[in-house]
Amino acid sequence: MTEESVALDAKIPEKNKAIQVLDAQNVKFEHPHPEVYVAKIPIANASWINTTEGTVLIDTLTGPVIAEQMKKKIQETGGPVKTIIYTHHHGDHVGGASVFLDQQPEIIAQRFLLEDFEKYKILREHRARIASVQFNIPYNPDRPRNYVSPTKTFCDTLTFSLGGKTFELYHARAETDDAVWVFVPEIKTVFVGDLIIAGFPNIGNPFKPTRFALPWARALEAVRAKEAEMLIAHGGRAVYQGAEVRELLDVTIEAIYSIHDQVVDGLNKDIPVEEMIHRIKLPDHLQNNKYLQFVYSRPEFAVYNIYRWYHGYYDHNPAHLLPRPDREVNAEIFNIIGSAQTILDRSKALFIQGKAQLALQVLDILFKYDPEHVEARKLHLLILETLCDQDYCLMSRNSWVYAMEKDKKFLESLSI
Repeated sequence: MTEESVALDAKIPEKNKAIQVLDAQNVKFEHPHPEVYVAKIPIANASWINTTEGTVLIDTLTGPVIAEQMKKKIQETGGPVKTIIYTHHHGDHVGGASVFLDQQPEIIAQRFLLEDFEKYKILREHRARIASVQFNIPYNPDRPRNYVSPTKTFCDTLTFSLGGKTFELYHARAETDDAVWVFVPEIKTVFVGDLIIAGFPNIGNPFKPTRFALPWARALEAVRAKEAEMLIAHGGRAVYQGAEVRELLDVTIEAIYSIHDQVVDGLNKDIPVEEMIHRIKLPDHLQNNKYLQFVYSRPEFAVYNIYRWYHGYYDHNPAHLLPRPDREVNAEIFNIIGSAQTILDRSKALFIQGKAQLALQVLDILFKYDPEHVEARKLHLLILETLCDQDYCLMSRNSWVYAMEKDKKFLESLSI
């Protein structure tokens, strides 16, 4: 694992540390074409295209502080901003729009974006909680969200011209239901938002609503059909040019179809999803592909996501139709075993055998029965540290770290 491949341009974290991708201080800029600029932060990018009549800005980064740095660069290189295009509603793409309102731009988005903004409002506490885990930031449901609503929305496609350039906007269901990609034929460049990110595409996120695997692959096929000479992505590495555009699209499309089709096959054969995540793999020739490293998402997450899209929660096991809470079931299992030490010893043995995940799940029987069991907490922390240090996928690694911090705080409270 190289430093460049770690999640979305983040640095390799220290031992047992989370991957950090939120940086409000430093914006990097690229200038891949005489009329195209890119602003980059670790978690997201934004782009702008200069025309003879002003600038078209695609996405706005995470918030006003960082967008101000981009605004200064836009003023130096072109401007004013006549149009803003949102590629989707995620905060790292729409959060900085307010700093451009003094230029009175038209703001364009796919029509579902407004519903997604509403979800942000009604799920404020929940989203703050999952953000604290996913991105290793403090839980703060009152963090300001000054999102600016679009002045124009569209359904499937929208085309407009400005200063001798044509902007073709296309709706896609992909990472979100409101995804938009943009083709500018005069410069043979496609701007794909998060349809492409650094590494394996984010078709599975354990924290978030269902992604759209099959429509995502089909959207990338439509992108490929444009035969663009340059592709600008808004997650991680930004600029792809020449032959690598086709290569990137080819392998990403194949990867999505492969995982999707294997899940469909598993569903038709009634294979449980917890078995699918261990059976389903990328084809051998894609296993180590430089464009498909598991730095933000991973195939296991994609399997769960595709399964959820096609399948209800019920897995045909009657014990799972109306289940009792885990804590009750685990208490009964603990009472049958009758010994905390037996569970602890077995979990340790599995851990020594290199079966960290299984050790974690066995220990969970004791852990849920007695969360203040000191030896269980110590072993729990040790297992999590091992899982963490083997993992450079942002979402899973940061989840391990979040749980580790809870264990550490508990043990510190006992002065252990």
